[in-house]
Amino acid sequence: MALSTNSIIHYTNSINTLKLILKEGFKLKYCDEVLKFNGGSSAAAHPMICFCDIPLSKSSKHFESYGHFGIGLTKKWAVKNGINPVLYIDKDSLIAKSILELIKERRDTTTNLTKEQKKLVLEIKSYAKNYSGNLRRNGEIIKDYRYYDEREWRLVPDKNILGKNSFSISSKSYKNSKEFYNNKLDSIRIKFNHSDISYIIVEKTEQIPLIIKDIKEFFSDKCSVNQLDILLSKVCSAQQIKEDY
Repeated sequence: MALSTNSIIHYTNSINTLKLILKEGFKLKYCDEVLKFNGGSSAAAHPMICFCDIPLSKSSKHFESYGHFGIGLTKKWAVKNGINPVLYIDKDSLIAKSILELIKERRDTTTNLTKEQKKLVLEIKSYAKNYSGNLRRNGEIIKDYRYYDEREWRLVPDKNILGKNSFSISSKSYKNSKEFYNNKLDSIRIKFNHSDISYIIVEKTEQIPLIIKDIKEFFSDKCSVNQLDILLSKVCSAQQIKEDY
């Protein structure tokens, strides 16, 4: 059995969100995270789209955490769009100490780092995540949650995509104005073609005819009849996956 899929999958808890992704492409959104080290921390929000490459046979836990709807794209598409696995770090490791020192140097008002070098430090940090830690979800705290098990991949946009929008926002500023910052990203879409799609997942098997109707509407003028048939064959349900995989 494969330890990872040949696709990256984006999960959501809403069929309407899935429909919008199929129709318009992915929307960027800021993600607010705290990166903890032994001797310091960094809390900030960066723009990104998150995926994972957990095999469908192992996806039950991920469904419960992130939603029973999803779309899978080929890793060829992922590489083309600069999407990369998250750099998971233990807070006591050498790489954690190195990143912390870079962050400290960037914060230092007397630093010799250039503007470009400061930007590179933020870009490295935007792909870093703690191997494990306390997770707050639905008002509860899960202690020693292993983030590594999520096998996360991230699309973090460069300046060509982001334009004049902020690459990094302090956690405090973002929490006070989430809607304001995310609305600034509202017109940006990350596109894909029908041939890039590996899976389209709905929650219940009875929802498959509904999403097929939308797929036909969105893609009938973008691909041939045979290509559309192939695309429709990629539709499945979380219900089927849980029962059959």
